Amino acid sequence: KKAEPFLVTVEPEANGMPIPRNTHPGQEFNYVLEGSIKIILNNDEITLHEGDSLYFDSSVPHGMQAIGQTAKFLAVIL
Repeated sequence: KKAEPFLVTVEPEANGMPIPRNTHPGQEFNYVLEGSIKIILNNDEITLHEGDSLYFDSSVPHGMQAIGQTAKFLAVIL
């Protein structure tokens, strides 16, 4: 198996809580299907809107959160 695709639904920030971060081996490709998401990648903050994508080293601490409303994105772990 070379890739593992996921359909991910993320919710907006709740009560100013920090975005949880994780790491895992490999690389990750994210493509936003609905809404907008804020991605924290290491110490950088990136905003993606519907139709935007991001490819990164998933061993770097990262976390996602919807902006304004629930968002959906396709995540492919390589």
